[in-house]
Amino acid sequence: MRFSFRALATVLFFSLGSSFSQAQTGKLTGKITDAQNKALEFVTVTLLKQDSSIVNGDLTKEDGSFAIAPTGIGNFILRISGLGTQTKYIGNISITNEAPEKNIGTIKAGTTSKELKGVTVSGEKAAFEMNIDKKTFNVDKNITATGGSATDVLQNIPSVSVDVDGSVSLRGKSSIILIDGKPATLFGGDVTSALQSLPAASIQSVEVITNPSSKYDAQGMAGIINIITKRDKKFGFNGSATVGVGTRDKYNGSLNLNIKNEKWNIFLNSSARFNRNYNRTTNERTNAGTDDYFRSYDDNIRKFNGIFNTIGAEYTIDKYNSVTLTQNLNRMQWGGTGTSDYKVFSGELIDSTQRRSSFNVGGPLSSSTSLDYKRKFKKEKQELTANATYAKTWVERNQEYETDILNGDGSQRRRTIFQKAPGSGTNASLNAQIDYTMPTNKTDKLDAGLRTQLIWFESKNNPTIDSGFGQQLDYTLLNIFKYNQQTHAAYANYGGQRGKWGYQAGLRLEYFNYTGSTQMLVGRTYTTEFLNLFPTAYASYKLPKDQNIFLSYSRRTNRPGFMQLMPYIDLSNPQDTNMGNPNLKPEFLNNIELNYSKPFKKGHNLTASVYYQYTENMIERYRKFYSDGTTFTQPQNLNTGITYGMELIGKAQLIPVWDATLSFNFFQNEVSGANIDPVLNNSGFSWFSKLNTNLKLPKGFSLQINGNYEAPKVAAQGILQQVYWLDIAVRKNLLKNKATLVANVSDIFNTRKYTTIFDYPAYTQSTYRDRETRIGNISFTYRFGGNEHSSKEPRGMGGNGRRGGKEQKNQQTKERDNLKTDEGSGGGEGGGSSPAPSGS
Repeated sequence: MRFSFRALATVLFFSLGSSFSQAQTGKLTGKITDAQNKALEFVTVTLLKQDSSIVNGDLTKEDGSFAIAPTGIGNFILRISGLGTQTKYIGNISITNEAPEKNIGTIKAGTTSKELKGVTVSGEKAAFEMNIDKKTFNVDKNITATGGSATDVLQNIPSVSVDVDGSVSLRGKSSIILIDGKPATLFGGDVTSALQSLPAASIQSVEVITNPSSKYDAQGMAGIINIITKRDKKFGFNGSATVGVGTRDKYNGSLNLNIKNEKWNIFLNSSARFNRNYNRTTNERTNAGTDDYFRSYDDNIRKFNGIFNTIGAEYTIDKYNSVTLTQNLNRMQWGGTGTSDYKVFSGELIDSTQRRSSFNVGGPLSSSTSLDYKRKFKKEKQELTANATYAKTWVERNQEYETDILNGDGSQRRRTIFQKAPGSGTNASLNAQIDYTMPTNKTDKLDAGLRTQLIWFESKNNPTIDSGFGQQLDYTLLNIFKYNQQTHAAYANYGGQRGKWGYQAGLRLEYFNYTGSTQMLVGRTYTTEFLNLFPTAYASYKLPKDQNIFLSYSRRTNRPGFMQLMPYIDLSNPQDTNMGNPNLKPEFLNNIELNYSKPFKKGHNLTASVYYQYTENMIERYRKFYSDGTTFTQPQNLNTGITYGMELIGKAQLIPVWDATLSFNFFQNEVSGANIDPVLNNSGFSWFSKLNTNLKLPKGFSLQINGNYEAPKVAAQGILQQVYWLDIAVRKNLLKNKATLVANVSDIFNTRKYTTIFDYPAYTQSTYRDRETRIGNISFTYRFGGNEHSSKEPRGMGGNGRRGGKEQKNQQTKERDNLKTDEGSGGGEGGGSSPAPSGS
């Protein structure tokens, strides 16, 4: 292992050094000003080859000057761009051996910035980028989540909800979580806990696709949430470091580094988060016709700690071929301590008390290796990509319980019971995918691809119980659970545009096989297998005045995760025990959606959607109530579920320094679960709303407020009461924008508390959840490096409407071909338009 690492490091070092040595000569200098000869600071100046590939670049200083070195020898094109600056090209720049240093003089560039009372407002990336088929949330702009986790980021995104346990849903239904466009297998299956450990500082943006095309995995009922991690492509050596501290022993930090030249980009992203919070639950129950009353109270301290490391290298073989190798190594630790009191009352007198203390600790060590290959062709937009990723997770865990049963007067009814359940497990996966895009004419293209995913999971424990007569095997907690899962898929999409109409049709064929087994007192085997077609269809039409309308249909599935399948019993709350269900079947959903989009002048934007979802084999947590006041919870497949609703998202640029984004989601839920329980037929209307507003203040200060409201909502059992909360943050730019200081408080009024009411003829129960949500954070970020020029490339789910995507590159190519040798000539900005509907 040592030899392999040393050999790899040697190859990378000498390859990188060799590439640098080939272009150590040449220097280009100059100055950028506006039309009034005022120096422009922080303008990106990029030197391009004639084939538009990047050579090097710089960021202008306070006096507008720039210096690009080394450049190499040859004829080049200079591109001038930046936030608030109109893109401009200068052609016929020659660097020769005889004259290796050249001063291009002063170049005047157009600007788009406005000034208001001492505050300069320039064009910049918005917190939300809304398009008909996708929403992009830029995490750096969400300062209320600074110092928090990925879960804190997701809860502020329109269409996305996060419940009290941290489970993420999209329009009220489960969605697939991707990391950089790939399955989140590195999380080892427990995505909910991993998202609470993943620092927000390691995330660049989040993309939400509510109705993805057949190019993407059919997994995920309501669509795809793609978390894009930070990875810069800056020339030279650059980086950033962040440290933060929060209330009640919360700490976070991150380090991002990259070194780049023409051929190589080597990057490192390392982050850590250490978090503990309290979680308190109160259950109260009465039975009809009796004076029986049952009450339990849990007080737990939970830990979600994580260290995440990514290192990789991207090598550009030539202008058509590139390869990227990425290695991830993560260590997470979850667990905590808690106490639970379960009291049984007869009238006003306590009949008995069950007091339980619990301790649990564990977490995964995860490793993932990914190899990506990209092949471009001479024909524009023709592309071949391939990826192979192998991930493995090792989990160690331990649960301990100490239980006392007391009489009403507090005396001990029976001996103390001690239970221990040490366990371990592994989760390995192999993902391989190949995609090919071929334009058939100027407006149409064909996408096709293959994908394979293999998963091997194993978990076992060795529980013991001591009731005062020595330790013995605890058959209540004993379990050995294994499963193998394989998914094989092939897809084809064809799409294009005819005048104002855009269209796309796709079909995905998936074979899925799941075989699991449990070994408790009696071993059991579970098998699920299907071969299914998942069609998708899209149509769009461009209306006058930049209006767009978009109609889409897709069929999707949701395969239960291992936390839902694993049949381990959780005894931490003696009134409400729960376990997984290895007999769960996949859900299937048909989704149709109609979208409307309208951009307005001055930065306003409106997106409206209506949707209808029909679900078969709907998975819901089912709680069984017993006459002694206890309950047992387990996920079950219900017959069907129907959801239909409307979503409105509007962005308003109120004044140049103040913007606001407001979203509403109104929906009706109908649940049919008579196959499990005759009373599991429920329906009801609900809605939720989110507000994000940003205010730029003088002297580098900015203020952000996020508000959330969730109305009462009907579930398969019970009604979730309304909940609302407000987050606030202040940011200050320091050291000529090289540093940033952020102070924030989540749930500042401490109102994010969850109550569920179960009201049936035979009993009434309420569950109140008080999780620590009012948290203060202070974070400091410093950016460093010899060259601040960035050529970031999005690694998300496509470039629909995103600046810097393929549309901008095509526009820049056209402008480059029409370059004039005069220094005053230049082009405009490309991008910004919505192409024909596409899944990628």
